[in-house]
Amino acid sequence: MGRGRYPARLRVAPPSADLAARYLRVWPSRELYHNPSAFPLLSSSGLFGNQRPLELDIGCATGDLLLALAAANPEVNYVGIELVAKPLWRAVERAATAQLNNLCFIQADARLACRQIGDKALQTVYIHFPAPLLRKRQRNQLLIGLPILSQLERGLVPGGRLSFMSDQPDLYEQLLSLIPATPQLQLLNPEAWSLPLSNLLKSHYHRRWEARGRPILRAEFIGVMCRNSG
Repeated sequence: MGRGRYPARLRVAPPSADLAARYLRVWPSRELYHNPSAFPLLSSSGLFGNQRPLELDIGCATGDLLLALAAANPEVNYVGIELVAKPLWRAVERAATAQLNNLCFIQADARLACRQIGDKALQTVYIHFPAPLLRKRQRNQLLIGLPILSQLERGLVPGGRLSFMSDQPDLYEQLLSLIPATPQLQLLNPEAWSLPLSNLLKSHYHRRWEARGRPILRAEFIGVMCRNSG
């Protein structure tokens, strides 16, 4: 999700009908909550009509990370979820310029959209620099919570990865505190992390906070098979 005044300052027009049909889906919260069966599964078959591996970016903003990944890995599908329209318009504009065919964006509340994730449908999930939402009235919009993590736990294939980054120590600690409640997500040691982040793959917020000298807190988890007890 965009942070501060950055989304409002973007000078970008809504995409044309053709580009929107190609790259952008709008899932209104009311309909998604009351009638989820009217929306496709968040899976490669549901969104792209094929069986390629699927990677998801929650709070993708202008899509910097996904655009770089989609260009580098045409055999993988990518989907970004973002609540705010303007960053997605810019992402669609850039995807069209790059003529990418393995990428789409969903304007939706991620807490509702993640309920649409198909079982074992995701190869990788990115939650990079989610908004801290420090005001009390915003707390119910927080992305780092057990409801979303439980959906991601269900949606990751065995061996799939969940990548998290933040400049907010409280969010980082909150994530770690929730992991015992999601036993199919196993914390990895840094040497086992899957994604080396070159400058090409750093988002607007990653570069921004890094340039200001903020510490970048990172964690990566692997999806594991549920162990039967007894």
